[in-house]
Amino acid sequence: MEEKPFSAPTKDLQESSTPTILPPTSVTVGTSTNTINPPSVDYNVTNPTISTVNPAAQTILVNQPQGSNTVSNIFLIIGAAVFVIGLILAGLGTVSFSDTLEKVDEIGAKKVSKIQPLIDDTIVFSSTGNTTNESFEFNTKIWYNVRAAQGVTINSISIVDENNNTLYFAQRCEDWYPEDGIDDCKDFSTFDIGNIDWDRYNTNSEQFINGTININATGEVTINNLDDDFWYDAFVISEQIDGEYFGGPALMVGFGACVGCCIAPVGFLVGIIIRFA
Repeated sequence: MEEKPFSAPTKDLQESSTPTILPPTSVTVGTSTNTINPPSVDYNVTNPTISTVNPAAQTILVNQPQGSNTVSNIFLIIGAAVFVIGLILAGLGTVSFSDTLEKVDEIGAKKVSKIQPLIDDTIVFSSTGNTTNESFEFNTKIWYNVRAAQGVTINSISIVDENNNTLYFAQRCEDWYPEDGIDDCKDFSTFDIGNIDWDRYNTNSEQFINGTININATGEVTINNLDDDFWYDAFVISEQIDGEYFGGPALMVGFGACVGCCIAPVGFLVGIIIRFA
């Protein structure tokens, strides 16, 4: 047998016997550190949107509901409208009040027509201008006002008690309240010329004094009992007439000021609170 020397494999055999190692299709590598992506939640309109980077710290963003802004705007608009209405009413009332002030003479004439009958009802003694030694009983609890008709000239007046003490003291007529549209010395049928003075008597108790009256004048002279009832009735009449003329304008001014200063700010305040709450 012919022996052949040992020789290396052929090239074809080398290529066929060498194994081919291919990389794996996919490699799964386990790790102990995991990345956690927390959910991002968006709640529309009424619910908040939650966004975070890591589980330990979260940031909550709250979206103001659109409805709250609408309600806030409504209250702000109402407040502004009410404020404007208040200004308009106050302005109209002021103008009307000024116009009424120009009617002061008309107002005064109406008061005189109502108060004159009250004065006539208080007459307790009347003289045509020629009275001599006429007796009259006076009450120390009553205020007596001596009056003369318009245009009358007083020559002399004497009213004394039993002891010949003077009871009557003359005084110059004065218009006590010019702003009321009434001239107390010219507008009534009679005017004030003096009063019965009770200073010398003890007025803590009621007393009756017998007086003697002497009058020399060119016309009517009266003694009037201007008690509390007269002043009360005169005041009520005056207030009623003032109310007829000034009540409407005063009400408009007062209501306008109340609306503008009290009600309108409430609307503004509610609107602001709703917007920023």
